[in-house]
Amino acid sequence: MTTDRRVRRTRSLLRQAAIEVIREKGFRAARVGDITERADVNRATFYAHYADKYAFAEAMVRDEIRHRFATRLPAAPAPVADLVHALAVLLWKDSSRADGCRRNIDVLRPLIQRAVRTEVSGLLVERYAYESAVAAHIVGSTIVGAVCWWRENGLPDTPPDQVADEVTRAVLYGLRPTP
Repeated sequence: MTTDRRVRRTRSLLRQAAIEVIREKGFRAARVGDITERADVNRATFYAHYADKYAFAEAMVRDEIRHRFATRLPAAPAPVADLVHALAVLLWKDSSRADGCRRNIDVLRPLIQRAVRTEVSGLLVERYAYESAVAAHIVGSTIVGAVCWWRENGLPDTPPDQVADEVTRAVLYGLRPTP
């Protein structure tokens, strides 16, 4: 289904305005009025698309994750280890550019985890005919949790492949010694 051009334009204006306002004020202090004023969009228009700023933020995160997964992950059929590795590298590299993310991590982490879990679940079903909400939750949470832990513990210079190798081992082998 194709979204109307005007709807795409409005959402794009709101998204860009939200990024700017959140960078300036932080997520908690940002108000819907700040975003709509910056976007030059009526508040009623905002509420026609989103219930509140949290629903808006979740939609932004979900759309961004979906776009990045669609354009930057290995094509199917790739071994699940390659997919997990690519997801970890992607999120690690993206997290290094998310300057407003660290300041707002308490709000954004659950949104990112939910979006990653949803997309990972879809990928597991689509590519591997594997339907397990538990597996999607574990994989998505492990990847996001590891990237956040690495960033929060002052290890930002770790090479992406090293992060991804450790995450892949944890996802595929858990606490067992790797083969």
